[in-house]
Amino acid sequence: MQGALDPIVIKGTRFGLLISIREDADFALAMHSLSERLAQEAGFLGGASVSVDLGWRETSPEQFGSLEATLAATGVKMQGVLSTSLATRTLAESHGYKAIIGRLGLAEHQGRAIRRQAQPAQLEETAAPEPEPEAALPEPEAPPTLAPRDEEPTLLLRKTLRSGQKVIFAGNVVVMGDVNPGAEIEAEGDVVVLGTLRGLAHAGCSGKSDASVMALVMQPTQLRVGEELWVPETSAKKSRTGPMKAWVRQGKLFTEAM
Repeated sequence: MQGALDPIVIKGTRFGLLISIREDADFALAMHSLSERLAQEAGFLGGASVSVDLGWRETSPEQFGSLEATLAATGVKMQGVLSTSLATRTLAESHGYKAIIGRLGLAEHQGRAIRRQAQPAQLEETAAPEPEPEAALPEPEAPPTLAPRDEEPTLLLRKTLRSGQKVIFAGNVVVMGDVNPGAEIEAEGDVVVLGTLRGLAHAGCSGKSDASVMALVMQPTQLRVGEELWVPETSAKKSRTGPMKAWVRQGKLFTEAM
């Protein structure tokens, strides 16, 4: 039985079998767990084609090779990779696999929170020593620092999202086009639609209540910000014109003109 802390989750989706690897799990231990799971379910998975969700993990060439070998040992074929890491997607494509932006597997992925915890240690290890200023010259002013919200990753999509398409991203999502009915966006940060929003948009999907949804034309089938839900009435959809913003105030979701 798969538990909430299992490093590997295997499940069926409408697109086929999906193997999700926890982002915060030790990769070697995850491969050992995957090998055991594949051996246990060899009768079901032998010869199957699967997609692999690696979340935000930046996989090294050695780790990717270990993943390929683990799957090949039981005759499982990897047909594609889902990842929010550009380095991981580039690596997968160099091995001949289709790679897309996504994070569809484990609900327990905690990529952004873990990255923020790791950032101070990484900066301490890589920071170069500051040169001593010359006595005759004044010390230069320190450059302005960015707030945490300014450093969030942002996914820019230069297209219209059509019915059935779904975007999930661990950061902000900006769409330079429309979001048609039946299309969905889930972002851990803000959602900005530079067009007409007619589908579903969920900002702050990891529970972030200070996120917002903005659109030039706001006609959604459903809006969510954090844990708050708003389903507009049919008459309201037709009457709203001009740029709109949806955000949470005092525990309730409001929409207002921008």
